Amino acid sequence: MAIWQELKLCWENGYRKVLCCSDSLLAVNLIKQGVTSHHRFANEIHIIRRMLENDWEVVITHTLREGNTCADVLAKMGAMVKISTPPSDLLRPLLEDAWGVEFIME
Repeated sequence: MAIWQELKLCWENGYRKVLCCSDSLLAVNLIKQGVTSHHRFANEIHIIRRMLENDWEVVITHTLREGNTCADVLAKMGAMVKISTPPSDLLRPLLEDAWGVEFIME
């Protein structure tokens, strides 16, 4: 549902080159491979796949939650809205991302 809503938000706001990184490998695979009409989320997957046919470039990929601090902060906040100024909790992760800081997973 989050991927669907975020793609819809991107389309409505005129973004035509989108990189969608999800920590749900299952969701990414379902979108890429499609599902049968009997799947629990068949309607949602079908809508997302139809959205991807629009005139835009969308890459949907899997990432580890730990590898995308900014997305993790937003997900914990339940951010499913358009924001013009980053929340204070996001300032440090954005700065670290801009500096190219990498975190090694143990």
